[in-house]
Amino acid sequence: MAEELVPIDVAERTSGSGTPCWMVTYQLADGRTHGHVFPQATLEWRMAEYGLDTVDEALDVVLHEPWAITPSEAWLIPADAATRQGMVTRARGPAVDYEPIQLHNADSIDDAREAHRMRIADAKTRVHVVKPKGKADLLDVIRDRHGVTDDGIREKAALVDAARRAHRGELPQPTPDIDLDPEGRRRTRT
Repeated sequence: MAEELVPIDVAERTSGSGTPCWMVTYQLADGRTHGHVFPQATLEWRMAEYGLDTVDEALDVVLHEPWAITPSEAWLIPADAATRQGMVTRARGPAVDYEPIQLHNADSIDDAREAHRMRIADAKTRVHVVKPKGKADLLDVIRDRHGVTDDGIREKAALVDAARRAHRGELPQPTPDIDLDPEGRRRTRT
């Protein structure tokens, strides 16, 4: 059974480089606490990278990623054939070799999203972030002040597309004329 992680505090922090971050502190079953810090722009990045439709799903993904296996470890999952096939693809050519599906080598964003969702579902077999029973959901502060915009998602998706094309060895697309600050937000040009 998965260990339940109950958020007991959600706070805004600034990293040493000045990046606005969220810090989620969890109560563990044994009484210890665990902190998870991530840049506030991470939600917008996950939505751009994987074509996620909602802030809720992006938040769920981000909160479970620390416990997800890396794509290169996908073959370690004790999974049925369908799950394994969704996370690992057979390499083309004479060698029988397996390559983990990840954002840059997936045939499509849909394939990358499905493989990442499978890794998150696997992580939830070990830990699961849950709302405290009978109390307000502290994660609502992130949902209310997420900062995700359609323009931000489009800009980041263009960068993701360019990176995917470069990884595949295609002629690089022109770099979008976007000037982003360390938080991944568009800078105002003066």
